[in-house]
Amino acid sequence: MEELLINQYLRKKGIIVNGKYFGTDKNLEWKDVISQIEIIVELHKTLIRCKFEEISGIRSIIGKEVESYKVQIKKLQMHYDYIVSKASPNEVEKLILSEGKIMLRQAKIALKYIYEHDYFGVIKRSMNREEICIGRVDSSNLKKVEGEFKIGTLKGMSYNLVEEDLYNYIKKLQRKGADIDEVELIKNFVYKSHLSYNSLDYLKGLCSYPKDFLKAWDRYKERKKEKTDDEVALELKKSLSYESKSFIINGQ
Repeated sequence: MEELLINQYLRKKGIIVNGKYFGTDKNLEWKDVISQIEIIVELHKTLIRCKFEEISGIRSIIGKEVESYKVQIKKLQMHYDYIVSKASPNEVEKLILSEGKIMLRQAKIALKYIYEHDYFGVIKRSMNREEICIGRVDSSNLKKVEGEFKIGTLKGMSYNLVEEDLYNYIKKLQRKGADIDEVELIKNFVYKSHLSYNSLDYLKGLCSYPKDFLKAWDRYKERKKEKTDDEVALELKKSLSYESKSFIINGQ
């Protein structure tokens, strides 16, 4: 019932919910990425004006991304220390020993940078404007056709910092191996969204955090997914190929 009410409300705003994902664009060019950011910004501006007071199906996850990083760093630091003490580490653990310390240091610096550059100002702005994100904003879930927004699914819709939709888009592009300039994309988004320098700094901090490497490591530690050691090692190496190069904050 709540989903139906949300869909009906959004339709009045020129936002059509498709109910399933669209096809993906395999050969993305720079102009396609910039065009998609323009659609993301336009959608955010439309959603800011929406009022969902009588609909309780939209959760707030403001600040949860960064809070989860603090917990993750502590857990993985303890696991790193445990691996160091092992007499015979396996191949995955050898990779963690060689790269994990560097990635943890990068994560700590990125988190410190976020907190030192008016993170709470970003949160305050987001709460005051009741900003809404849809979570997945690549062309497989968000399009604009003949003046109407078309969204595949609202699965990731939440009250959240608008910056995090762009961050999720950048991570999606990195995983696809797209040739992108993260800083230029951040500047483009911040400028078009009429946001402040603290948004620029927040996004730089987020993009400097090695999320995928640490997530793969965390899953290995918890054994949450049944993967062979070779598969885990491949996942870690793949994330290193772009996350070790995206340390973009100043004073690193």
